[in-house]
Amino acid sequence: MTLTPTRTPYESELSAIVKNFTAVTLRGTTIYSKVRYVGLAGTAIMFGVGAFLVVAPGKGGEPLINRSLVGGTISMVIAWMAWVITIRPRLVMYGDTIRIRNWVTETVVPYGHITGVNIENGLTFTLKNGSEIRARVVGTSIVGELAGYPSAQLVRRHIQPLLSSGAHPEGGEVRETFSLSLKVPLIVAGLHVLLYGCMRYIFPMS
Repeated sequence: MTLTPTRTPYESELSAIVKNFTAVTLRGTTIYSKVRYVGLAGTAIMFGVGAFLVVAPGKGGEPLINRSLVGGTISMVIAWMAWVITIRPRLVMYGDTIRIRNWVTETVVPYGHITGVNIENGLTFTLKNGSEIRARVVGTSIVGELAGYPSAQLVRRHIQPLLSSGAHPEGGEVRETFSLSLKVPLIVAGLHVLLYGCMRYIFPMS
């Protein structure tokens, strides 16, 4: 006789929450990752760390310019990484194409080239030529695997009708381009230059 383990009400409720939780947000025709809020918080925190290194000379008496360069570099590099990994990935659904924006690439795929949307290990688009394109807007994780990747399922539910309608011919080409904006590091660097100017001329510090 096989015994089937019974779940407590708490375990059942927790399981339902995990399976229904999605780590993506749909706004209009764009799908974002909710993890981007972690990236925003990390960017703000790292700017604070860099600013602290500027205004706190410590026991070594390091010159202000040196502290500013170190603090600014740390803030700039980590803020850029946080933006690239968490904020940048997204999917944008247009009339005939879908734009897949990953960490350093941006791929435009006509719907007619897509044969399937796989969710076994995150979110992957299979094309008619046999190639696959991973969408980083849904990351791989142990929790996601145990729950059946509900975020990827949500994306597939929104995209599948566009693929099944048959209204999109195979015309057009798949275009992948290298895409990496310098906007974030330049903004962080500009803020540190402003902070250096304040500490150097308004609140003189050596």
